[in-house]
Amino acid sequence: MNYKQTKDMMRKAVPLARKMEGDWNIRMSMALKEMVIRHYLTLPLEKENLQLLLTKGASMRRICKHYGVSHHQLKTL
Repeated sequence: MNYKQTKDMMRKAVPLARKMEGDWNIRMSMALKEMVIRHYLTLPLEKENLQLLLTKGASMRRICKHYGVSHHQLKTL
């Protein structure tokens, strides 16, 4: 990810964090984590991208639902 993408992600994360309740630092970290996952979901489904999504905290169920594949198809990647 380059600087421009990171800056754009932060701009999108701030309004999402404002909608949440609680401590600002926790809200911002959760919103930023969500924006990073959304960014990686825009990439095509490949083994490297799947590993990145899993390390960033996306669930297998969310990945399957987003890409329209079954759990078994993901395991064969």
